[in-house]
Amino acid sequence: MASPRRGLKAVSDPAPDGASPSVSPERGLPPSVLALLGEKLDPRLIARRKGPNGHMVRYLEGYQAINQANRLFGPDNWGAELVSPVSYHELRHVEAKNGAISSLGIYTATVRIRVRGCVPKADVGSATTADDTAEAHETAIKAAVTDAMKRALRHFGDQFANALYERPGRRRAREAGELADLRTTVLGLGAQLGMDQAKTREAVESRAGKPLDQLDTAELARVLRAMAGALAKQPRSA
Repeated sequence: MASPRRGLKAVSDPAPDGASPSVSPERGLPPSVLALLGEKLDPRLIARRKGPNGHMVRYLEGYQAINQANRLFGPDNWGAELVSPVSYHELRHVEAKNGAISSLGIYTATVRIRVRGCVPKADVGSATTADDTAEAHETAIKAAVTDAMKRALRHFGDQFANALYERPGRRRAREAGELADLRTTVLGLGAQLGMDQAKTREAVESRAGKPLDQLDTAELARVLRAMAGALAKQPRSA
């Protein structure tokens, strides 16, 4: 496989008054943006494709990642740039049986994301091509840059599909820990409302329609909001 004839030039670091979004890390992101980043990714944005061994892989497509960044940060408040030129490596494999040689081209890109009010985030992406056509190389270059951009945006959390990369075992353990914390909080609020654990569990089951230990995250959140509202209505002691 011949090496590509054309390369991509990396964008140099912008001057303080350059066109890239200015960064003021000491200011931080607005609370409204932080609140949005703390929400879970809309499942309707998740795409699926066949991965290794025929298993389905869930991912966020490049255009959806850009849409998310525009929605969360604002189109004029963020940008992406190449940190260094896209690199190219060729791997060759010789078949043991017949000596046939096959080759695979790998492109690697590093992209930095700049968001106004936040420190820059950078990550590495890659893409491959087994074809030796100009179109195949161009597609692989673009795919490597897109992959790097998505991986850099993942640093901002689940709104950019970061949770999709979490191993199932770790995800289950994390979710179980979150549920345990929420249940503990419910019991704590019950105590503040003058109820012991048994009374709190009875009140929760009466309101939610099932026992406390069977409630999911969304159901527990609704119970907590109701309990917090009830606590706020209680008269304060002098």
